[in-house]
Amino acid sequence: MTGGVGDGPLSRLRRAAGLTQEELAERAGLSVRSVRNLERDAVARPRTSTLRALGTGLGLGDAQLSDLVGSYRPRQCAAAQDQPDAPGTTPRASSWAAPSPDLPPAAEAPDLVVPLQLPPRPSPFTGRAVELAELDAALTGDVGTPRLAVLDGLAGAGKTALALAWAHTRLVSFADGVLYVDLHGSRAGRPHPTEAVLDRILSDLGIANLGAQSSAENRAALLRRTLAGRRMLVVLDDAGSAEQVRPLLPGPGACAALVTSRYQLRGLSIRDGARHVAVGPLADDDAAELVRNLLGPADLRGAPGAVDAIVRRCAGLPLALRIASDRLVRRPAAQAQAALDAWLAEPVPLDAFHTADDPGCDLRTVFAESYRRLTPEAARCLRLAGALPAARMTRAAVTASWNLTSRAANRVLAELTSTHLLEEPLPDRYEMHDLVREFVREAGLDEDVEPLALVSRRPTPRPAPLRPSRLPVELPVELPGRHGPRPDRMVPSAMPEKEGAG
Repeated sequence: MTGGVGDGPLSRLRRAAGLTQEELAERAGLSVRSVRNLERDAVARPRTSTLRALGTGLGLGDAQLSDLVGSYRPRQCAAAQDQPDAPGTTPRASSWAAPSPDLPPAAEAPDLVVPLQLPPRPSPFTGRAVELAELDAALTGDVGTPRLAVLDGLAGAGKTALALAWAHTRLVSFADGVLYVDLHGSRAGRPHPTEAVLDRILSDLGIANLGAQSSAENRAALLRRTLAGRRMLVVLDDAGSAEQVRPLLPGPGACAALVTSRYQLRGLSIRDGARHVAVGPLADDDAAELVRNLLGPADLRGAPGAVDAIVRRCAGLPLALRIASDRLVRRPAAQAQAALDAWLAEPVPLDAFHTADDPGCDLRTVFAESYRRLTPEAARCLRLAGALPAARMTRAAVTASWNLTSRAANRVLAELTSTHLLEEPLPDRYEMHDLVREFVREAGLDEDVEPLALVSRRPTPRPAPLRPSRLPVELPVELPGRHGPRPDRMVPSAMPEKEGAG
């Protein structure tokens, strides 16, 4: 933007509208000082929300508003190029690099685009007060710190619902819009290629015709330049690896990125300063409130213990709670107790959580997606761990039957905990969610029946309670059994170690 005091486009538009600086400030909801500074060319990087407010005050149409914002955008990009890296972070030389020669000129100055791509807010939504507060601290804090958070947890734990619930309540903090991409990182097919995702995001921001010659690195740099000076939220759902996410992150500034994943993605915290927010099962009170909200006005007088029974059977897993509640609410009131009894007595436990018309709402399917990502060795060890009678176990108890060296066992434990199929809530204490245990025992029914039978016949130091997750149980180290990957439909293909497996 050029010109002396009163010669810029804002000043010309104001005078054309017959307004004083005071009148424009009142119409736009800004201070007179803000208007004066913009007209004097004293603001290097005005917020897009400020320019939009001025456009509203001036009564500008879409084309005029785009011209006004475009007149400031080149200065914003230039200022962003000079912005230093935040103290203590790895320099990102490519983030503010000069435009690559293989990018067309039209891509350098996009018109104003304010994407609002969030899927609907989940309803009902209960609990998660601690996690919501952690997201506030991570994503709306000091602009000089990385605004990057990762929600990671077991399949079905409600990570996407939590991300959407938080984002919908914080839209006012991101006046320049919200980008949302489902990366399909845990799906049975291939995750979305990073290059294709970059093209889509840039297109959503008004940048097209990138040319076939443009590399992924150049497109990632262009994305960061485009987001510079904006206040925008980027939601990357169902990420499969840190490598898939990293090129899609905005550079330093007022933008924020929220990632969800079934995997820990520790590289994002190690290299990129991400804050990890663990998403576990709901507490019993929150789970009961969710079930009551899901059942709504359903007449359950014939099944007075339905809510408590569902909460106990689902062990706080939100997807399971939703499947069970949907199954019950579809029955007439007179059949409620019979339907509940039949559901609780399902001879194949995971059949109680089967959804025929939507694989994403079928518990066996979503667990299988995580299981198939395991290396064959980790899958074998998980099946053996699932055969143990205690829900919470020491490292020695978990690895006793694995027949691995200490180093190899540590590597497998890291892989299993990275996928959340096995959790480590306390140092040297491991546990498996009740429904994951059902899945693992089903997956290993043929191959690992001998270790399961042996464990069930051997005495333990104390009687196992009905829900033994409160007590660690040591098992004998000598636990014979057949080992090796089992040749059935659940055997995962060999894959290289993933991010967070170390």
